Amino acid sequence: MKYLSINGKQAARIALGSTDFGGKISEGAGRKLLDAYWQAGGNYIDTAHVYGDFVTPRNGESERVIGRWMAVNHNRDQIFLSTKGAHHVLGTPPVGRLSRDELLTDISESLDALGTDHVDIFWLHRDNPAYEVGQVMENLQLLLEKGYTGLIGASNWSTQRILQANAYARAHGLTPFFANQPQYSLVRQQQPSDPSMVQADEEMLKMHLETQMLMTPYSSQAKGFLAKMESGGEEALSFKARSRFLTKENLSIFERCKKVSERTFLSCGALGLLWLIKQPYPLIPLVGASRPEQLEPLIEAADADLSDADRDYILKPF
Repeated sequence: MKYLSINGKQAARIALGSTDFGGKISEGAGRKLLDAYWQAGGNYIDTAHVYGDFVTPRNGESERVIGRWMAVNHNRDQIFLSTKGAHHVLGTPPVGRLSRDELLTDISESLDALGTDHVDIFWLHRDNPAYEVGQVMENLQLLLEKGYTGLIGASNWSTQRILQANAYARAHGLTPFFANQPQYSLVRQQQPSDPSMVQADEEMLKMHLETQMLMTPYSSQAKGFLAKMESGGEEALSFKARSRFLTKENLSIFERCKKVSERTFLSCGALGLLWLIKQPYPLIPLVGASRPEQLEPLIEAADADLSDADRDYILKPF
């Protein structure tokens, strides 16, 4: 497993997401995934205050699963731990809850669920344009000063709001956003499944190139599009994968992946992750799975490399 040094700590170059831990994915199944990732050398775990609650709300169940797993393994200090707050209450309009009290409540409840006194990075899960960026950054500064988080990030924020927030922070001696978490993958999604979820576009990619801000994109495997196309063709795709990713452009990318696979003996699923890691700015893809065998592309890509020539052949970065 390759690592990236973040704030003085080593973080795996491929992170494990946990959206459905404790929900669609039982605690036992979630622990098996965490074990398989950990045994492969992975230590970057991404969760959120609302994860695990989408089917049956139980107040941060994903974080609780991860917290209990870390307690059993006594490995909190070795984990690069990422969680998100400020998400709207499920069933209400999708705007961020960004007041000081709401952020303090979210991170306090997350720390309690995770069984730790701090996370390595805390993300704002949604934005709310009703809040001035200055107010948001002032509120986040309190979380940093209290030691609840080492770094802060923005998830599902627009490029302009991130730039404005960081400009305010630097002008006022505050800590800027360290990282950005949008939807991004080698194959492009036709449209977001939720209008409050932000997909990386050319403007955002330009920002990352110019600022060298870390990106940790979710849905990096595009519902397993490349892996499933390789194993079973279009018939193997789920309904969501078909509706979001089955396009002429993405099929062309898949064909180029197959040709690189023939030369490198790397699977198309692994190539999709390696292509992301090989962007000209720091990037750590978030990978999701419901069974340990679905982590095979992650494990395969963890110690592999991709040449610039093969990266550009598959799809030249923006």
